[in-house]
Amino acid sequence: MIARTLILGLLSCAIWVSAQAQTTLEDMVSQGNAGWMLGKWETSSGDGHTSLNFAWDLDKKVIVLHGKIGDMEFKGYSAIEPGTSEVRYVGFDTRGTVTRGSWGMESEELTLRIESKSEERTTKMAAVFTGSASDGLEVRLHAVNDSGALATPARTTLKLKKAK
Repeated sequence: MIARTLILGLLSCAIWVSAQAQTTLEDMVSQGNAGWMLGKWETSSGDGHTSLNFAWDLDKKVIVLHGKIGDMEFKGYSAIEPGTSEVRYVGFDTRGTVTRGSWGMESEELTLRIESKSEERTTKMAAVFTGSASDGLEVRLHAVNDSGALATPARTTLKLKKAK
């Protein structure tokens, strides 16, 4: 009888723990309908070649964003901060800049708010990602004002197509 009660207690505890399990990054990408963004995107303009590549890493616990805009290259890593449901970003570029930020939905658009620090300055901005697999990826880069709102219009808009 004691063994049966103990087993039922452990089983109940296991079910409760699994129900309380944290949402994974893969779940969040799926729920946000952002899976179409994975892969390589590129465009060319008078300013040169731009490419972005979103890829899973570390058993789908991390998304790596590898980009190149002209002669500047950067790499960023996005993952859920343990104990929260917030997706954090940390990135680095060839100019020595370190960037930290977080992903979220703002006005129903996927937004990455970041703060970049270099030896010369600290910059706050936001990248807003929209589009679809068939229409392409649009990235709007906005300044962030003192109250935290996105400045409009966007500083720059990049329109990228899926690389073949």
